[in-house]
Amino acid sequence: MLFEGIVFCFVLGFSYLFIIAGYLKNWRALAVITEEKNQTDVPFISVVIAARDEENNISHCIQSLLNQDYPVDKFEILIVDDFSTDRTAELIKNFEQSVTNLKYLSSIAKEQGKQIVSYKREAIQTGINASKGKYILLTDADCTVPPSWINAYSEQFIKEDCVFVGGPVVISDEIPNLLTSFQGLDMIGMMVITGAGYQSGNQLLANGANMGFSKQVFNDLGGYDQFPKKASGDDMFLLHHFHQYHPKRIRFLKTLSAVVVTQPEHSIKALLRQRIRWASKNNAYKEMNINFSLSVLFMVSLKIVILGVLSIIQASIFFPMFCVLYTFKIFSDYLLQREAIKFFDKRKLENYFFLSQNIHTLYITWVGIMASLFPVYQWKGRRVR
Repeated sequence: MLFEGIVFCFVLGFSYLFIIAGYLKNWRALAVITEEKNQTDVPFISVVIAARDEENNISHCIQSLLNQDYPVDKFEILIVDDFSTDRTAELIKNFEQSVTNLKYLSSIAKEQGKQIVSYKREAIQTGINASKGKYILLTDADCTVPPSWINAYSEQFIKEDCVFVGGPVVISDEIPNLLTSFQGLDMIGMMVITGAGYQSGNQLLANGANMGFSKQVFNDLGGYDQFPKKASGDDMFLLHHFHQYHPKRIRFLKTLSAVVVTQPEHSIKALLRQRIRWASKNNAYKEMNINFSLSVLFMVSLKIVILGVLSIIQASIFFPMFCVLYTFKIFSDYLLQREAIKFFDKRKLENYFFLSQNIHTLYITWVGIMASLFPVYQWKGRRVR
């Protein structure tokens, strides 16, 4: 039993290492985008943001958009209020009075007389319908964007004739502690995996806090109409939809000038709810490569937890298996995080690596189980699935 168990753990652990090595290879092959800022034909771009109960963040988000180095007459900011119960709408309207290219909209979801699967999806669709831009950029109301954000997308759309572009997202490190640093490490690791997916053309991931696409192609492909009935995952489903019809016109902005900063969750309960929401749509993915990688990660994490518990009961049999699998995971994660920390210049997060990776194993196990067994969750006062 001991020998067979060790062999199984070795094979499972090596599979995980092999997957991570593939991500790193493709990430390093992905070219870093350099800004030129010499466009002669500057396209009009619409930035669409869905906002619900974001009174603490929306002003910072808007201000970062107003600081763009893109011609002010070549972009608009459309912020759609998703039935906020706080001062979000009031704050947006205050900006609207003094900013010529900013417009407040109210979601028409409840006016359509249909069952609403995703209120955020309906809010974004409201903004897209009202937009004038050739290209749509999406970010979230709790995010801030760098000054060259719009320009980086514009250059990529024009230079590469793209129809869909994804960008990197990092967690704000203004309040450094174990919880926020864990989220920071997890996010930059995911960004390396995301960029690698664009380079390889499979295992494509997207983050709705930083993405853009052609409005014409979006409408031609039917927009959100063909999506699975999930409250979360519109970013991923949209990317896969674009990739199905335009696989050669998808790009990732591997550049610090396009990095969007989002706010961390400040409690364990809120973090778990967020991640269960993210994981709840995993079974709707049609790409087998994504499902395989997610399955290996879950199996590795679950097995480590089980072997850790069993080692307390009978260490002579289960502890060697635990050590083999644990070593593979911690080494693989170290390689991934080292690459991410270096590119995103997040040296401070190195101090939290060991603790964060142990938490990561427990959290992947818990979120995977809960998202599969109990896909219904609370999000901003709504009970969705």
